[in-house]
Amino acid sequence: MSSLAVIRAQVERRIPGALTIYARSILEVFSTGIAVVDRQTGGIPKGALTQLCAPAGITSGRTTLLLSLLAQVTNKKEEFCAVVDASDCFDPESDLAMGVCLSRLLWARCSGHGMKAVEQAFTVADILIQNGGFGVIALDLGNVEEKLIRKIPLTSWFRFARVMEKSPTALVILLTHSAAQSCAALTLNFDTATAEWS
Repeated sequence: MSSLAVIRAQVERRIPGALTIYARSILEVFSTGIAVVDRQTGGIPKGALTQLCAPAGITSGRTTLLLSLLAQVTNKKEEFCAVVDASDCFDPESDLAMGVCLSRLLWARCSGHGMKAVEQAFTVADILIQNGGFGVIALDLGNVEEKLIRKIPLTSWFRFARVMEKSPTALVILLTHSAAQSCAALTLNFDTATAEWS
């Protein structure tokens, strides 16, 4: 028996599964309804965390992508969705105009400000994930100050990512920057676009 096999056997005896390679299964996806995004990404993965990132204060298309996704899931898939709104900026009229079925959408508004609102949003998202029954859960932290987002420990993102693996739900988080890092199965970065006239 080779020395590598001996070492492996000793480690496995003390910590079963310690050297087992973690293989992620192929994820099912939700179509966003935006052809170019679906072609590039394959869609928004179920059972995973997705980040939609854009700097604060710019019109980037991040919210449009979310609303299009919600319209696809609530209408075409006829599934329930939830939006956890940390800064009370969700607009139901815009959702209706994009084709979201509001009778299949739960809107959770956080009442606090600053870090209190972020903590409330995480608590609500956690409760919704644990209870299940949603196709998409969107956590809108897009208007929360970047310095507050940076205070969220990586362990919180890691926990969400692991819990989502056992779920048929897509967790979509709107942020100013990529905070979940490697915990996210998909990160879409939006930036300002300049108009070109021809």
